[in-house]
Amino acid sequence: MSRLGKRKRAPAISPGRAVFTPSIASEILSLHPRTLMIYESENLIKPQRTATNRRRYSEDDIRRVRVIQFLTRQKGVNLAGVKYVLRLLQSLADQGLDLNRVPELDTLQEVSGNGVIA
Repeated sequence: MSRLGKRKRAPAISPGRAVFTPSIASEILSLHPRTLMIYESENLIKPQRTATNRRRYSEDDIRRVRVIQFLTRQKGVNLAGVKYVLRLLQSLADQGLDLNRVPELDTLQEVSGNGVIA
């Protein structure tokens, strides 16, 4: 059978690979690009940088911002509180607590995806 006309499947992009520009990321998240810069200045997110020092966001970064949005918009937590909650959740995960087995965190886990709370 001839292989002409068959395309190779493009490899999936890793969730940790930074591919989104700030304008695209802000459009996906429905927020102003400046908000992403504020989150970065507050050390809530850390986008990767290109060789020319331009910010690039990954799917993991997008999920993390969705967690931040959930905490601030739905739960009324300020950014200092968000930082504390994220550190606390990471500490618990580091100590072996399976966050998927804590029913009170179901909504947060749903928003965060697969453990991108850290």
